[in-house]
Amino acid sequence: MKQQYTFRKFIYDIHLWLGLPSAIVLLIMCLTGTLYVFQKDITQWVDKDKFKIQLQAGAKMLPANQLAKAVAKEKNGKVTLIQVPQNADEAWTFTVLPKKDKKAEKANDDKKVAKTSKDKAENEKVAPKQEKTKSYLVNPYTGVIQGDAQTPTAEFFATALKLHRWLLIENHDIGGVITGVACIMMIFLQITGLMLWAPTKIKNWGKFSAWKQGFKIKTDAKFKRINFDMHKALGFYAFIFVTIMALTGPYFAFTWYKNAFAQTLTGKKPSPKETSEQSVYINDQTKPLAFEKIVDNINAIYPYQGTTRITLPKDSVGTVNVLKYKSGFLTSAGIDRVTLDQYSGKVIVLSRYADKSLGEKIVSSAKLIHTGELFGTFSKILYFIACLIATSLPVTGFLIWWGRNGYGVKKKTSITKKTMKEVITS
Repeated sequence: MKQQYTFRKFIYDIHLWLGLPSAIVLLIMCLTGTLYVFQKDITQWVDKDKFKIQLQAGAKMLPANQLAKAVAKEKNGKVTLIQVPQNADEAWTFTVLPKKDKKAEKANDDKKVAKTSKDKAENEKVAPKQEKTKSYLVNPYTGVIQGDAQTPTAEFFATALKLHRWLLIENHDIGGVITGVACIMMIFLQITGLMLWAPTKIKNWGKFSAWKQGFKIKTDAKFKRINFDMHKALGFYAFIFVTIMALTGPYFAFTWYKNAFAQTLTGKKPSPKETSEQSVYINDQTKPLAFEKIVDNINAIYPYQGTTRITLPKDSVGTVNVLKYKSGFLTSAGIDRVTLDQYSGKVIVLSRYADKSLGEKIVSSAKLIHTGELFGTFSKILYFIACLIATSLPVTGFLIWWGRNGYGVKKKTSITKKTMKEVITS
């Protein structure tokens, strides 16, 4: 007699046919996500000779303007950003934009006016590439540049991030679509997985004995049963965190998803990064505020110890844009923002994290929520464990499918329909 096609079987088929094609991509994303959770901590520990400084008794910090000028001179560029760490034993970060190469500019101009493909090819050979910004770690007490912030360890994690977000595909649009779609598939895998995890029959939902099988792994059973229990039980334990990661993942891949995400939680689209705010420029005699004065203004607005990231003005009417946040074992890493007039220090835009609505907090912290950094080291530990479990799910899921179809297994040792029915319904 032909077996009836039930709703549960329909859910199982959705779970299966979403899981199989996305397994490899999700495996890569979950594995790299696991590696990336503690990237800052590992980088600063491995390269502590660059990130840490030796505090001398009675030592005083050099004026930040002096440090900026020294770094700009030594690296032949313009300091565009200064990051002051929360802890006194950490090096400051100075981001430098190299001065424009006149030869490079001329070559690029020639490249623009090239008329034929041959001319373009020749110009591509002779036109040197303009350098991007680089960040350096500086001892604020001595002014010594301790090294490039992009250490070999940092480069390793940067590659892991590229693999996580774009699968190392040079065209980020294509790579982003693949990983974004995989995240959306993971959302449905989580929902269908939870439905399959629940007891088969609704009449059994009031009995604990019908639920307890979903919480444990029968370690004294055969491999197939252990593997099945690992997929089912571990998947449940990591359900909340993996679902959060899956829901926030497409936020970085699709503009439509980002807009929908923001509109759902706040009722409005995300504000553009570029703003029209300007500093009040009077004449050439008007001098920007000293860096120390800017820091004093920031600390007056946000009077707590934390990391301060200051983006300096691009031109005479540009503004000073500041981010400040705390870090710790169990500390909210929500980011406070402020935009200042570079001459008067007047507050132009103030965005205090604590004043935001819940929806605005979630949208503004989407990255921190996705990476597990929102509640400090404690949440990162939870995310690390959840990511590790998530990495195992495509493997255990594939093995369940492989075993049920009898691939690579001799007929006499293959699992019977009766035994498989017991496993599915348990």
